[in-house]
Amino acid sequence: MLYSATSFVRDAMRSDAAALARLRRASLLELGLLAPADANGFERAAAAEFDARLSEDALSAKLLVCDGELAGSASILFWRRLPYAETSLHAELAGVYVAPNFRRNGYARLLCEAALALARARGVRRIVVHPSDAGHALYRRLGFSESNQLRL
Repeated sequence: MLYSATSFVRDAMRSDAAALARLRRASLLELGLLAPADANGFERAAAAEFDARLSEDALSAKLLVCDGELAGSASILFWRRLPYAETSLHAELAGVYVAPNFRRNGYARLLCEAALALARARGVRRIVVHPSDAGHALYRRLGFSESNQLRL
């Protein structure tokens, strides 16, 4: 756990699946990627998916707790690619979110650093991120660079 006077970052557990889903819902609503009418159904489905991925060890996450409230999260998704000499394990940093009342305090960076440490501890070959426009500067400061990926 990482601590400050009123906040800390901790590992998410399967029992946190509903909390991760609530934070994801808030993030997608804020980004305009989820219609308010669909939010409740999405949250239920997302909680089940978070639970499944956590139980399969395909996802690890960090939670930000501020003044006793869950205020943010950052997740790492793991997958295997074709074999490489050192490892085929890859990861994606995703779902980075800090509730509006807690922003501009360095919490997003703290969450990302903690999540990236999880990925590095598992020995991943490469970590990717698909940032929003607002997140580009943060991810560059964390060492991410533009890549040659194409999407379909």
